[in-house]
Amino acid sequence: MDEEIDRKMVPFQNESKLIQTIPGISDVNASAILAEIGVNMSQFPDEAHLSSWAGVCPGNNESAGKKKSGKTQKGNSFLKGALTESAWVASKTKASSYSAIYHNIVRRRGKRGLLLL
Repeated sequence: MDEEIDRKMVPFQNESKLIQTIPGISDVNASAILAEIGVNMSQFPDEAHLSSWAGVCPGNNESAGKKKSGKTQKGNSFLKGALTESAWVASKTKASSYSAIYHNIVRRRGKRGLLLL
């Protein structure tokens, strides 16, 4: 199966190498992300539309100044899984900005508070 994936990824080597420069994204995750999104980004007007389509945007249910639900919406489960795995790896990478952001949030909310994101 890995050989078949590698064969299919040959035309997209430049894009795969480029996306792997982001901390936390391996060659397997790069293949999954490119398979789900593709290389043509013109279908998404901006990054907010892409994250909404993937289902990683927090909910925004607020009424009378009270936040009711922050549950993420349903989206592309394969892409959501690949992005979540990459985010966890990036948060554990030493001396990266993602790690600093993760530890800042953990300091304020605790590890259980991250489930609310």
